[in-house]
Amino acid sequence: MTPEHGGRTPEHHATPDRDSLGMETPEHHAGPGGRDGARMVTPRIPPLPAEEWPPVLRDLLGASSQDGPGRVNLFGTLAHHPPLAEAWLRLAQVLTHQGTLAMRDRELAILRTSHRLGCDFVRARHEEHARLAGLTTADVAATASPALSPHRWHPADLAVLRTADLLADHAELPEALWQELAERLRAEQLVELLLVIGQCAMACTTLNTLGTPPDATSPVPSLASPKGRLPA
Repeated sequence: MTPEHGGRTPEHHATPDRDSLGMETPEHHAGPGGRDGARMVTPRIPPLPAEEWPPVLRDLLGASSQDGPGRVNLFGTLAHHPPLAEAWLRLAQVLTHQGTLAMRDRELAILRTSHRLGCDFVRARHEEHARLAGLTTADVAATASPALSPHRWHPADLAVLRTADLLADHAELPEALWQELAERLRAEQLVELLLVIGQCAMACTTLNTLGTPPDATSPVPSLASPKGRLPA
């Protein structure tokens, strides 16, 4: 759990829902997860089967098996651009396993960002991670609430969630909120928090735009390769 700290929590401002903008979207069908329960029918760029991945991506997937299932279609989509895929996935690896930000803070930021950007792919994968970080079922559900105030958040949690909200709105963080974060987080943790939110937003935007389906909704490609099967 995050430590107690003083200070007044700045007022949270509601923002307009992006669905109200009236923009046309590709054909969808009902599906689990996400704010509106919709998912693109056919991915714009289908994930490549594992046998077509470069060896470095197969190695990255095998070496990160502790992160759980649900990443095959993500890796298969990124495999269309191997150098970019390796750089992106190594950044994600650093943020997940070599960072100094508390897991609770990281998962709160990811859950709120993926909700605000309507990405069921990312949110569904991180709900279990959030529980492992100490968030209750009610906490996880509340990260998808239009307004954060009804839930009884710890002030430290609320500061992280409000930061994710403001960045999702492309808004500047007010100085009062920044000082509240800085009272608890060290400089490297502040930088890491912003990069976690930014990397999550990049993943959500890419997966949503391409219509990449969660692994459970499409055939899982074999991880066998000429060099043998990846480690479990």
